[in-house]
Amino acid sequence: MRITRFLAVWLSLAGAVEAATPSEDSETFFETKIRPVLVARCFKCHGGDKVSGGLQVDGRDSLIKGGRHGAAVVPGEPDRSLLVAAVQRGQRKMPPDEPLPAAAVADLVEWVRQGAPWPEQAPLTADLQEPARHWAFQPVGDPAVPDAAGGWSDQPLDRFILHKLREQGIEPAPPADRLTLLRRVTFDLVGLPPTPQEVDEFLADDRPNAFTYVVERLLASQHYGERWGRHWMDLVRYADTAGDNADYPIPEIRLYRDYIIDAFNADKPYDQFVQEQLAGDLLAQRAQDDAKVYAERIAATGYLALSRRYATAPYELWHLTLEDAIDTTGRAFMGLTLRCARCHDHKFDPVTTEDYYGLYGIFASTQFPWAGAEEFHSKGFFRRHFVPLLPPERAAAPTTAWQQEQTAREAEIERLSKEDPAALRVAALDAQIKSKNESIAATGGENATLGEELKRLQAERAKADGELQARLNPLRRQLRDLRRPGLPADLPGAYAVSEGPVVETRVHLSGEPGNLGDLVPRRAPIFLAGNQPLDIPTGASGRLQLAQWLTRPEHPLTARVMVNRVWQQHFGKGLVVTPSNFGLRGEAPTHPELLDWLAARFVEGGWSVKKLHRLILLSRTWQLSAVADAAVLAKDPGNRWYGRHDRRRLEAEAIRDAMLAVAGTLDLARPGVQPFPPIRDWSWTQHNPFKMVYPSNHRSVYLMTQRIQRHPYLALFDGPDPNASTDVRTAATVALQALYLMNDPFVAEQAEHLASRLIGATANPRERIDLACRLAYGRPCRTDEVQRAAVFFDRYRAELERAGLPAERLETESWTSYARTVLTANEFVYID
Repeated sequence: MRITRFLAVWLSLAGAVEAATPSEDSETFFETKIRPVLVARCFKCHGGDKVSGGLQVDGRDSLIKGGRHGAAVVPGEPDRSLLVAAVQRGQRKMPPDEPLPAAAVADLVEWVRQGAPWPEQAPLTADLQEPARHWAFQPVGDPAVPDAAGGWSDQPLDRFILHKLREQGIEPAPPADRLTLLRRVTFDLVGLPPTPQEVDEFLADDRPNAFTYVVERLLASQHYGERWGRHWMDLVRYADTAGDNADYPIPEIRLYRDYIIDAFNADKPYDQFVQEQLAGDLLAQRAQDDAKVYAERIAATGYLALSRRYATAPYELWHLTLEDAIDTTGRAFMGLTLRCARCHDHKFDPVTTEDYYGLYGIFASTQFPWAGAEEFHSKGFFRRHFVPLLPPERAAAPTTAWQQEQTAREAEIERLSKEDPAALRVAALDAQIKSKNESIAATGGENATLGEELKRLQAERAKADGELQARLNPLRRQLRDLRRPGLPADLPGAYAVSEGPVVETRVHLSGEPGNLGDLVPRRAPIFLAGNQPLDIPTGASGRLQLAQWLTRPEHPLTARVMVNRVWQQHFGKGLVVTPSNFGLRGEAPTHPELLDWLAARFVEGGWSVKKLHRLILLSRTWQLSAVADAAVLAKDPGNRWYGRHDRRRLEAEAIRDAMLAVAGTLDLARPGVQPFPPIRDWSWTQHNPFKMVYPSNHRSVYLMTQRIQRHPYLALFDGPDPNASTDVRTAATVALQALYLMNDPFVAEQAEHLASRLIGATANPRERIDLACRLAYGRPCRTDEVQRAAVFFDRYRAELERAGLPAERLETESWTSYARTVLTANEFVYID
């Protein structure tokens, strides 16, 4: 036992010293928090030819080796690391001139605690010497389709896949059976289980293209947009709150959520979808005669408005909010990690600091809304810059009336403060109190009579002022309630962006906005733009030109990235398994020719996502069974070459929605505004932030989701992090999930409803069991399942009788217990 413990400790220490390849998150932490500090504050004395104290900081090995005084870094052990002691101003104080900020010290401690991960640059290759030649930065090709060897399939997608399989000596698995396909495609496209009626209709359809009709039915469903809109919401870090210290709610942001859902349902061309999210307010100007189109284009810019907020005051730490906008834009649309270039040229991709600040200037010239924070209540800094959903000429009248009403309230408050009888009485008493104080001072403060008179005057003043305030306070509340929403009550608005004053941006040296370098014109990254500047009109932010540049048919990244995301959701992994990093640190595609062929078809097909679905779902590759023989598993255990379909766990939303659907409690209507408290009651602070979980039987895409307070269910089942763009969800299996399924009231409630549904459907136990399987698993029950269920009911009823349960409750309790096993079974939460 001691030997086992020793090996475990030794292996953990060895892992800390050797440091496995850093994750993307640790790389980002290093590049944004650690490298800038080492370069700006340490390198001048401990880098290049300078080795003060024998210490160099130019690499992880150098830090571990240390200098004359010992190891500067002991991975995993900040308390033993001289670097940490020095920056904490211990016996040796580094930097010697000026201490590091407390936040930088904390970052260095955390970095060492994590094992001091340091991204290793691969050996020099042509790509690293000339990064712009990297495969993802080259124009999308249109490769020749391989021959249809053996007639397995004439579909080009299948021929690309089979070609690779044959190169690996792998034969594809057989096709999945019809019931498996129906359940798989229904969850894939709408995120719900097929109903028994849909199962029966599909099994009875003997047309050769019966499955095609299923795909078309699902693509036409309103629930398709809810399923695929949720995938997009992961990428754009959707949340219903702002992310400031108090995490203020944003009731209007649901309009952006609904825009996403509607866009997928309408099969809005992807290039238009991208343009509207970046510059919908500018495109709306072209549609002022169509109120619906105008409003949805304004709402679309909720993508930018959602950029994470920080601290307390309006627009505080604004460079971090703009960093979030740039980083999310790079990851979501281009598959590029731009954030690292904020402090220095990107260490791997050909993105320069000037490229970063070229984009920064575009977003800095954009007017973002402010949703409120702690000072909303404490200082009266109310919401601002929300955008009307009506064109300017229609929004002008209610806006003017709203402003005039505020002016009138202010004037009335000012008038009463001076002319009200109580105000006049207060002024008169103030003069008497002043005179009395002067008299008391002249007598040395020892005249008791004057002191009593002063107290009487002060009491009278307090009474008069109370009367005055009683008249003023209702007017102040009315004025506050008028101002708080940021828009007139009769003018619909959105949490959206608009054009702001043009900002000429300078490089922030080491990422610090107070340390400015050269001026940078607004532009796209030069290595992708071909050194051709965006044609930005005078006085414009450049967002529209950036959006148009991103969606050029010849852009090397935009179509590739989206095609890969669609493939990822259908197969569980992308052809590029790092879907938001197509750069040099990302993985190369397993099937580069297929990726380009799909991207070319995507653009050629009018950027239609639904056409892409059809192409994939009607292929033999997607319809393969998840079962493979031992030889294939040995050759390709990770299914890198797609010789079979991967078995996958449902996402958090699909599990919850399926439970509600099977129990018969799912409300399929689209809900309205989240049930936030009235805005007049908002007074949250950083020490008492907004925290709420609202029960709902609507689909999970509509659950109120906070940035700071994770939704307890979504967090448990690997829901997205609303603070950052989520490209790949984890699918961990942990004990807390099992405990949730066993004990949570939500699951118990759905089991009770399912039991009632089964009991109400038929009196025949065999038919009830069959219905349970058809509802939950999309198939008839098997004979062995019926037999096991019969044994279960006999034993369970006997136990309930022994426990003294009344006879009238035996049936309900027994079937509720059975329903719980149905809803928590492995088959319920996995798709083959």
